[in-house]
Amino acid sequence: VQSRSEVEKLEAEQSKLYGVLNDIRKRSDQHIRPQDTAAAMKGLGRRVTKKEVHDMMWEVDEKLDGVIDWEEFRLMFERNIRDTTGLEPATFYHMVQFMIYDGDGNGMVSIDETMNMLYARLGRERMETTITKLFGSEDGAPVKEVGQQGGEIDFG
Repeated sequence: VQSRSEVEKLEAEQSKLYGVLNDIRKRSDQHIRPQDTAAAMKGLGRRVTKKEVHDMMWEVDEKLDGVIDWEEFRLMFERNIRDTTGLEPATFYHMVQFMIYDGDGNGMVSIDETMNMLYARLGRERMETTITKLFGSEDGAPVKEVGQQGGEIDFG
């Protein structure tokens, strides 16, 4: 059961998110701009320079117009998902993936959030291998869960 103040906080946050979403929908360009990327990185707890934002977007910006449109975004996502060489530029992709995995939007990705996504995408065996790579120790030791949601990693 949530208290009245918790409900009010959630309603205020919901209202703020609706406002941001409406601002985005009102924009005629419907592109991801450098300031959008910088804001996303800041929301993930990373302060980035204009050059870092430029470099991230340049990896995806096929038209070299300084923004990422839907086609460029989709192409980036498909290329990275299909990449078996590890040579595809992936900084922007990793940011997007992190945001997808961060189901509760707290800027951290828990083992539970990652497992849900990876299980649906890879199946059990490949999921367990990937979880160990992400959250396990450097020696490949199994993941030790701590706390309510287990271990968490940030985007840094």
